[in-house]
Amino acid sequence: MIKCSHNVIKLAKINTPENCVFCQNCGIILFPSKNDKYSSTIKPIENESKTETDPIDIFLNSYKSTPFIPIQKDCIYAEKRPRAIKIINKLNKLYNYKEEIFFLALTYMDYIFKSIYSSKDSNLTNKQEELYIINCLYLAEKFYDTDITTPPDFNLYLKNSIYSVEILDIKEYEVSSLKILKYKLDQHSIYDILSGYMYNGFIFEKEIDINSIYQLKFAYNYADKIFRDIIVSNIAIFYPPYLVAFVIIQLTRKKFFDNKYMKKIKKFYGIKNEDYKECYEEVKTLLSKTKI
Repeated sequence: MIKCSHNVIKLAKINTPENCVFCQNCGIILFPSKNDKYSSTIKPIENESKTETDPIDIFLNSYKSTPFIPIQKDCIYAEKRPRAIKIINKLNKLYNYKEEIFFLALTYMDYIFKSIYSSKDSNLTNKQEELYIINCLYLAEKFYDTDITTPPDFNLYLKNSIYSVEILDIKEYEVSSLKILKYKLDQHSIYDILSGYMYNGFIFEKEIDINSIYQLKFAYNYADKIFRDIIVSNIAIFYPPYLVAFVIIQLTRKKFFDNKYMKKIKKFYGIKNEDYKECYEEVKTLLSKTKI
């Protein structure tokens, strides 16, 4: 667990309704409490994130700027997404992408297909769908690694298909993908935003046995398991990423702790009950089926 003396010189104010501060030494968020004291959050050592700049200002601005396309529950993409998930998972296993690349690609994929299938008259062939998915991974990899100049040989994946693709095919759909994304590649997936909540800390030091690192890790692992069930479900396309990530945090706290600090946390991130209530109920239903 993060242990820090929180030197006063290293405490910096955060511009939020809760008037919190963060420690520039260990990255811990401290919430104001009675008698001008602070309630300190706590997190596993692997979630340490030292920073000299206001982490919340950067975090809030980044997730709020991520574009989101609302769709109806009966949208054709809701029917097609399970197949798209299988394809992107196969590609991921074959080419072994880093998690941040894979989840960013998944975010691109959902945005592109929601854009295309927002019209009931829209339809794509299997080859067209796969070319878009291939390019989502290619663009995500480019976003994280500027040294990439040539696409991987995706025919390794397509060797059992009835068609193959050429470099020109990939380039054509790369341009199309960029146009649909409006050239905005700095999007934030549920994975990114959940990581942000977890790095900021959502459990308070006084809530756990200070000698029990396992209690803290169990909570963080539980949040990760919920996320991995949600990301392959259609819940991920019906609600903005920051709300889905917040619901994961709330359900994790409910299982391991209580709702004592949720009011503070909601106010801290500027999240209103009415914004996430429906999402919260859908995730609860999903969890009841998966028995996490």
